[in-house]
Amino acid sequence: MAHLRTKSTTRDFTEREKWKWQLVRSLYERGLSKFDIINLFKFIDKMMTLPPNLQQNLESKINQYEEEQKVELLCVMEERGIEKGKKIGQQIGEKIGQQIGAKKTCRKNIIDLLELRFLSVPETLVETLNNIEDLARLERLILKTLSVNYVAEFEELIKENSSEAN
Repeated sequence: MAHLRTKSTTRDFTEREKWKWQLVRSLYERGLSKFDIINLFKFIDKMMTLPPNLQQNLESKINQYEEEQKVELLCVMEERGIEKGKKIGQQIGEKIGQQIGAKKTCRKNIIDLLELRFLSVPETLVETLNNIEDLARLERLILKTLSVNYVAEFEELIKENSSEAN
């Protein structure tokens, strides 16, 4: 039915919105499960696309209908919002993970370079490096490992840089 009504309303989005509303309302009236309503709505929604203003109007009708009928299901728009939120959260988590990985790599590179040049790195310096959270600062310190003559000189650079950062 969604396909037929989509084809018959190719140029008349107002009519399509009416048909879409009728199809969605019939999902509730047939007593379908939450799972079935959500999945069928997703199908109908993708097939019977509407301009934003008509889509918003339809969503208002659905919300009002759910309130009037005391439907205890999450409306489809809420489900979509939850799914979108999960995707955004996942993307943010991935970016944070990449930043954490980059910081670990920078710290390890600094320690490796210092050990290569000076054979050992004091544990206090390792701890100080592990407390630096600014990725740009860690990247600058990698370059500094090549120009210092002593480990103590590098420790002084970190202290000076720390007071400038604050």
